Amino acid sequence: MNLVKGLAELIRNTKLYLPELLQSIEHHPKLSVLYEGFISDKFKDDDDAALQLYQSNKRHSAYLKLKGNLRRRLVDAVFFIDILKEKFSDRQRAYFECYKEWAAAKIILSRNTQPAAMMLLEHILKKAETYEFTDLVADIARALRLHYGTREGRLDKFGHYNELYHKYWKILSAEDLAEELYANLSANYVQEKSVKAETQEAALQFYAELQPAVEEYGTYRLLLYSGLIRLIIHSSVNDYEQLLGVCDDMLDKFSQKPYTAGVPIQIFNYQQLICFIQLGDYPRGQQAAPRALEYIERGSYNWFKYNELLLQLSFHTDNFQGGCEVLETVFNEKAFDNLPAATKEIWHINLAFAVFLQREGKIVLPPDDSVFHHFRLGKFLNTIPIFSKDKRGMNVPILIVQMLLLLQEQKDDAVIDRIEAMKKYCSRYLKENELFRSNCFINMLLEIPLQNFHPVAIRRHTEKYWQRLIKVPLEMAHQSREIEIIPYEKLWGIILGHLENRDTRKGG
Repeated sequence: MNLVKGLAELIRNTKLYLPELLQSIEHHPKLSVLYEGFISDKFKDDDDAALQLYQSNKRHSAYLKLKGNLRRRLVDAVFFIDILKEKFSDRQRAYFECYKEWAAAKIILSRNTQPAAMMLLEHILKKAETYEFTDLVADIARALRLHYGTREGRLDKFGHYNELYHKYWKILSAEDLAEELYANLSANYVQEKSVKAETQEAALQFYAELQPAVEEYGTYRLLLYSGLIRLIIHSSVNDYEQLLGVCDDMLDKFSQKPYTAGVPIQIFNYQQLICFIQLGDYPRGQQAAPRALEYIERGSYNWFKYNELLLQLSFHTDNFQGGCEVLETVFNEKAFDNLPAATKEIWHINLAFAVFLQREGKIVLPPDDSVFHHFRLGKFLNTIPIFSKDKRGMNVPILIVQMLLLLQEQKDDAVIDRIEAMKKYCSRYLKENELFRSNCFINMLLEIPLQNFHPVAIRRHTEKYWQRLIKVPLEMAHQSREIEIIPYEKLWGIILGHLENRDTRKGG
């Protein structure tokens, strides 16, 4: 199901309008139902689709035949994507053109139409070299070498393409090695992101192995994967200033290419913003933000991911009003409703924290209709199903913000009712070597009802947790950056201020 569904979504998302394709599907009622069902998520899986169409299961012969028919039509349609109408970069357009023509040339060769195929291959070759499609250049050079050596006996052309093949085979080998080393390093790093000297050592060794080829060839793939390895050299030890230096260097190198290297530029701009968040450097982050968004289509998935970083940058640097503006922009974007459920849930969690800040006077709402006006605590408590099952990840900010909002609304009984459940959660899921800061902070929150909401007593009984927290600053923590939406040090100050104001009002 995933293959056909993915193809159907590609056709839809690239705004591919092919009358012939759509008409051929519409003329077949069941084919049309299957296509529309994949597009609209009407079917949970293949069994569900087969049940609705044939009152059977996914192994039903008629269903298998129907799905195969749709798959073939959609694969054919991919070759008709209009790259001129889409917002592709010059390199993306060249990629589609070159590989589509390469596929055509291979088919022509299989029909023994050698002259036409050779002309097409020589046409593709120049563009493939310009845009650094190394594997394609090697494949074309090999095909041309074979043709001029065995079919035409042209020693000059055979020699030229033979030399070209060996040159690009060396480059391709270096690119493949860079990809392999990065994947090897990344596989271990993804599993354990704690600060480890051995990770840095391995990354340094890998980059030293690649550096001569990087300096000699400096092709797209070689620069990209070696650059990603350089990132790990410094991210493995949380050296964010050095990370920024790598990002600057890679952005400079890719900007000098004779084409738009959109993907690497997005990657290194994204990493830059993460560094500014970790360093709490709002001015440089503000300068970098427009550059980061320049290469991203508004409303795309990556656009929302970049805005997540902008929100974090705002919240981590006390620019809470700027975070409010990001939230308004995101929730008012029409593509928001098409986001995956888990991504939308993250934004609703972010909004809940912003509502807490707004109620504490840290954010001034715009005069017009705002997403803040539509926030309801009861609804929020009952509509966050996905991450509530994530025991060591985004469930942490959910538990925190729920307690903060209940505290803010002075629903003390509800806060007290959460004590035992949160204690069990801390002891069971928040291990010291994984989410140490979150463990400390939640234990601090638990003292609020235990100390009868009295700020002086709370300060005294949370001092030991506070000392543990500040000994492991955010930039040295092992947890995912998405978890700590507002740095705990800042958030605790706001909470204590709230409790002191509440105590003052009671005393008055």
